[in-house]
Amino acid sequence: MSNFESLIAGIFGLLLGLVGLATGLVQLRNRARFDRWKKTQGKVLERGTYEPNVPMSGPPAFRHSPLIKYEYEVDNRTFISDAIHPRRIQLPQHNTLKWAKKRAASFPDTLSVHYNPEDPAESYLVLTSKFSLFAIVIASCFAMLIGLLFLLDWSLK
Repeated sequence: MSNFESLIAGIFGLLLGLVGLATGLVQLRNRARFDRWKKTQGKVLERGTYEPNVPMSGPPAFRHSPLIKYEYEVDNRTFISDAIHPRRIQLPQHNTLKWAKKRAASFPDTLSVHYNPEDPAESYLVLTSKFSLFAIVIASCFAMLIGLLFLLDWSLK
């Protein structure tokens, strides 16, 4: 590998790792905040599947998401949502149609809804796992390490 290629690879790995690390840490902080949101009972109004209107990679067969539309009440006001995971952390999960149907069917008719006490219209059903966020942090540290190794290689030439 040439000197220039080592420099570019090192900078790219370092930047990719720094952005990933910052994103992972911010989302872990957000997750801790979401974990403190209040809970109330809600009921499912509609369940099914849909294709999210967000950019996705992969073939069309893997673009189906579960749909759970639910209603809940806070301070005598009724809210309707379809957020399964907190939207600030995670886009809708997607996979095959069979997977999306099975996932939608896995939610009971009466469910526990977590809502933002400052804006009760914002809610979620399932909190994004710590494991996935820690995986982002670890992968980002690995990318930074690889970037540093390329920069070390560049500086020794």
